[in-house]
Amino acid sequence: MRRRLLRLACLALLAACATAPRRGAPPLEVKFDLKISGGRVIDGTGAPWFRADVGVRGDTIVAVGDLSAVPAAVVLDAAGQAVAPGFIDLLGWSHQAALVDPHLEGKVRQGVTTEATGEGFSPGPLTAAQAAEQAATRSDGLTWRTLGDFMRLLERRGTALNFAFFVGASNPRAMVLGLADRDPTPEEMAAMEAIVEQAMGDGAVGLSTSLIYVPAVFAETAEIVRLARVAARHGGVYFTHLRDEADEIGEALDEAFRIGREAAIPVNVWHLKVSGKQNWGRMPEVVEKIEAARREGLDVAANVYPYTASATSLTALVPVWALEGGYKVFRERLRDPAQRQRIAAEIPTSNFYLRVGGAEGVLVTSVPAPELAAHRGRRLPEVAAAMGVEPVEALLRLYEASPHSPGAIYFSMHEDDLRTALRQPWVSLGADSSAVVGAARNEPAHPRAYGTFPRLLGRYARDEGLMTLEEAVRRVTSQAASRLKLWDRGMVRPGMKADLVVFDPAGIRDVATFEDPHHFSEGVLHVVVNGAPVLRDGAMTAALPGRVLRRPLCKGCKD
Repeated sequence: MRRRLLRLACLALLAACATAPRRGAPPLEVKFDLKISGGRVIDGTGAPWFRADVGVRGDTIVAVGDLSAVPAAVVLDAAGQAVAPGFIDLLGWSHQAALVDPHLEGKVRQGVTTEATGEGFSPGPLTAAQAAEQAATRSDGLTWRTLGDFMRLLERRGTALNFAFFVGASNPRAMVLGLADRDPTPEEMAAMEAIVEQAMGDGAVGLSTSLIYVPAVFAETAEIVRLARVAARHGGVYFTHLRDEADEIGEALDEAFRIGREAAIPVNVWHLKVSGKQNWGRMPEVVEKIEAARREGLDVAANVYPYTASATSLTALVPVWALEGGYKVFRERLRDPAQRQRIAAEIPTSNFYLRVGGAEGVLVTSVPAPELAAHRGRRLPEVAAAMGVEPVEALLRLYEASPHSPGAIYFSMHEDDLRTALRQPWVSLGADSSAVVGAARNEPAHPRAYGTFPRLLGRYARDEGLMTLEEAVRRVTSQAASRLKLWDRGMVRPGMKADLVVFDPAGIRDVATFEDPHHFSEGVLHVVVNGAPVLRDGAMTAALPGRVLRRPLCKGCKD
């Protein structure tokens, strides 16, 4: 940290010298490639705003101060606006959407310049069979095997955002064990470690798990520790969707802490929540548990999305045993009367079904079966009424008609718990959503795809006073960057990469709702990625300056 601060101080001094006239000498004329003028700089550290211009050469901030006399090729007017580092989404899913529409407008208009992606599953690595199966479902002819292959593909095609990739722990497990519920043999464990080793060498920022989904749900803690140690040797981090976010959240946190301690790796909890009405009010207990781990020296933090409903596949309601072997095998089980009856009997008594308050807490979003597309956007009781059956039978019909799992939004959280989480200085944001592009804009969606970041800055910081605007910006810039070890992003300082957002502090707000989600947020005027504007004067540009941000090299790390 001392070295980093010294480096930033030296860069600031050099930049000041470059733009300030020497005594007894005529002023030096320094031309910037881009200058943001007249704004109120919120620098990402949490410090109070100050008025200054920002000068950029290439992809780097080179000066912050009174630059009114220094010419620039491009000048962005920020009068009356806030100038901040670009926002970092600690959990997005836009890497696939970028192959369809690389401009990712829904994220850009929130001020997002970088997305971390790969919750539990990453786009690579894949076996040859997995890659072939995936290619067969794509209409664009794109193929890849390793995580590095996908990174290079994304770079070749271009993107408006930066991306940082995790290697999902489900990838090596599925590659070596398939979707079986068993432990790996020593030889299989070694093969899984080698897969993570390769992905980290490709530039993954760390290892991720999503422990409520097949096949990760079958993995024992010791297996995850082994994989996390590989990531740690490369200077990586560990991000996790906990094994339980409801009744057993304490035990799930203990598992995450154990992995962090035994693998000697920083830990981040994705979309921290306490789910289920029976658990509402437990967030202070969860916060204290994390605080206690931090006091003991564990590097652990979290992120949230600022909504009280989650979104995932509709198979989250299905008992785990029925999903062993994958979705295709699950549909075969539904054709067996005895197994179908058992699944139907277990769904309404499952923890997940109960924690969302039963059928009323389920909003069906995507339905891959065209003949049932009319049920998109309906609550499960409405679907059941339209079919003339009970809600559980309606679920089974949706499953058996769909080639892959339908999607759903689940209303399972309480606003007071969300606010408690948001107050914590170690909590950042992760939308847990892709930018919505192409045909998906005709389907129901979670409003977090459009409104996550303006909702924090507008509703919670400005309107409710849950934190200062400067603190809200810190959470989604330098705080988020530190969790990914992106040391050259997240602050408006000379020497930092020029990811910048200019927004109206009084006007930034989210517009999307659960009932009417497809609306861009308001109040963001300019967005700059690696020195190039992707949003200028409120209009999208044609620029695609985004990059894949590979794991930063660090002293002592194995490369």
